[in-house]
Amino acid sequence: MHLKTKQREFQKHVLKAMEGKEITDQLRWKIMSCKMRIEQLKQTICKENDEMTRHAEGLLRIKEENQKHYRRAQRHQEKKEKIQRHNRKLGDLVEKKTYDLKTQYEHLANLRRTHILELTSVIFPIEEVKTSMRDPADVSSESDNAMTSSTVSKLAEARRTTYLSGRWVCDDHNGDTSISITGPWITLPNNGDYSAYYNWVEEKKTTQGPDMEHNNPAYTISAALCYATQLVNTLSHILDVNLPKKLCNSEFCGENLSRHRFTRAVKKLNANILHLCFSQHVNLDLLHPLHTLRNLMYLVSPDTENLGRSGPFEISADLEDSMEFVDPSATGETDESGDEHVSDEETDLGTDWENLPSPRFCDIPSQQVEMLQSQSTQVSQPIASSSAGGMISSAAASVTSWLKAYTGHR
Repeated sequence: MHLKTKQREFQKHVLKAMEGKEITDQLRWKIMSCKMRIEQLKQTICKENDEMTRHAEGLLRIKEENQKHYRRAQRHQEKKEKIQRHNRKLGDLVEKKTYDLKTQYEHLANLRRTHILELTSVIFPIEEVKTSMRDPADVSSESDNAMTSSTVSKLAEARRTTYLSGRWVCDDHNGDTSISITGPWITLPNNGDYSAYYNWVEEKKTTQGPDMEHNNPAYTISAALCYATQLVNTLSHILDVNLPKKLCNSEFCGENLSRHRFTRAVKKLNANILHLCFSQHVNLDLLHPLHTLRNLMYLVSPDTENLGRSGPFEISADLEDSMEFVDPSATGETDESGDEHVSDEETDLGTDWENLPSPRFCDIPSQQVEMLQSQSTQVSQPIASSSAGGMISSAAASVTSWLKAYTGHR
């Protein structure tokens, strides 16, 4: 019994020791587990600290970049405001320059208009002259009593009809009047029919006599066309408009032109006049491709609102195409003398100028005939904005020199 008692006590003592040992081991495991967790937490903290450091550095870099962008945005804003101020200044300057340019154009137009009106009122006056021609319908009604009134009216209507722009149009100025230039004794038929010129030339070839040299329409027509050519060339320089056709002032004087060459020169003159009318915005309803002086009269009329203008303009193709109907039968003819093949280079305006003695004003194109071709000629300077008196005096001197040369040639 005593042994059993001691055994039980020993077992209790062992159990108690084992319980202490177990508790100690548990505490050791807990301590080790806590240490491991602490170590993991330290590593995690270090890792997070590293991440925070990197993030802080990235945030610092972003802040620096944002500051740079902000400073750059400020500079760009300043540049933008500066550019806007500069654009506003340029806009104001452009507006002012545009207004000044418009004012200068208006002043130039008024100056050109004044010069042209004085030129056409003193040196080259263009007026409408009434003729005493009787209507062919009236003559026919008197000679043929059997002719009906309807036939008379049809003849009158046909007489006042012109082929224009591919169609037949009514022409109220067809043959009833004539247009004079520089005086009532120098006129052109209003309907553009200059057949009297080359008819006289052809008649002169077969008939010789003193009556053929005096009181013939060829001199009047050639003089009027010569004056018109000189006026057109002068207007082209005053208006600063380049003419589409080269036509010298002496084209219609100095010799008896054949039908082909005469018609060709008239076409050039009419084309240049229409071009000037287009440049000055003359009412197209007033223009006719065959009416040389009437178109010129409309161009230099005081009622032309845009006379003297500058800038682009449109060209009427219909009127230019109608130029072919001046004399279609003459286009296929050739001159037996071999002078018909005249190129545009031979009518260069540079060889048809006369240097005037006035050093103060620019030259005006003047007439030059064949007997003066041996004299040296100089190309005149472009017409500047001079006073009206200087232009009139220069033009008067050029006309006087041409008249002397033309009279001596005749």
